[in-house]
Amino acid sequence: MLEWDDAAASVLQGILEAGLAQGVYTAAVALVGLEGQLLWQGAAGRLSQEAASPPASLDTLFDLASLTKPLATALALMLLGGWGRLTLESTLGELLPVSWLPADKRGLTLESLLAHRAGLPGWRPFYRQILAGPEAAHATSLSRLAAAEPLEYSPGSATLYSDLGFMLLQAVVEVASGQDLDSWCRRELYEPLGLKTLGFKPKGRPGWENLAFAATEEGLIPTRSFQGEVHDENAWAAGGVAGHAGLFGSGPEVFSLAAALYRAYRGEENLGAIPCRLVQQFLTPDSPGSRTPGFDVPTAGQSSAGRYFSQASVGHTGFTGASLWLDLQRGQMVVLLTNRVHLGRYNDKIKAFRPRFHEAVSGYLGCASGERNTPCIPWNTLPNSP
Repeated sequence: MLEWDDAAASVLQGILEAGLAQGVYTAAVALVGLEGQLLWQGAAGRLSQEAASPPASLDTLFDLASLTKPLATALALMLLGGWGRLTLESTLGELLPVSWLPADKRGLTLESLLAHRAGLPGWRPFYRQILAGPEAAHATSLSRLAAAEPLEYSPGSATLYSDLGFMLLQAVVEVASGQDLDSWCRRELYEPLGLKTLGFKPKGRPGWENLAFAATEEGLIPTRSFQGEVHDENAWAAGGVAGHAGLFGSGPEVFSLAAALYRAYRGEENLGAIPCRLVQQFLTPDSPGSRTPGFDVPTAGQSSAGRYFSQASVGHTGFTGASLWLDLQRGQMVVLLTNRVHLGRYNDKIKAFRPRFHEAVSGYLGCASGERNTPCIPWNTLPNSP
């Protein structure tokens, strides 16, 4: 691992500790890198508010919430594209059974769903219907309920962030692969990349009793455990595996996957069995400022990545307090995992904290000079570094 000066590490660790004091979260893990190489990593806090709770560490598993969208569903589709089973232009009507797919959804392309431009509503409380129905149908209910929802706008005419689109994309992955999303990602994506704990945690599956999970909150389902079970109600009702939420992971494994994405985008090596060209396609917006297929891009003036990530950056945030940003032009990369919802889902202090942390990182990476088209240079490698 490349080394930063102790002063830089101390400042970033101090910011993590300040987040604790300010009530942003009770647990946080952060990793910082440049051009795919890890420069710094740190942890702060405890897994929960309980006084006897163990400290957070680099091994702590966090509920990644909507990071599931890019790091599971989008990657699963990339792999299927590499196997020649679909393209971004493929439609739902070509890939899913028409027996339950309404006519107004059959022409929707995978690209429109991945970029949140398919016309679907953003969210619906499907968990109520799912939990009221037979347990045997829970795992397949989300995609069918999402398909039955009327479109809210003409596909392609607007952008509306939508969980429902990724519920449908889960069905695409499972039909095209012949496996459930959990198994497909674990066997074909994560394990070949050496990622041992990144993945879904379906309810009732043994094997994670000795792992340390950051606590979330009971949320809208009081019977749900707030450690080791997905926080998202719709994903929980479906058994813990969904296209929009359900992924858990540690900071180092999320960073490792992000670094592999960066190298593939740069054409240095394929992302496992995913060709570089497909990674480049999925990480490139079709127009400036628009989302890429599966990833977010910085919003000018209000990005959670702060002011110094270039417009050629991709990333995502998660409702639980997780985030990942990767600057494809300048090489800076930040993974910040927290459990901000453990202090209440309406605790929004993370909104001010994230940009502050990212801007501090950019400063130490040499990316805060305003020269947004120049490469980052770690501050301690400069000739006149203190």
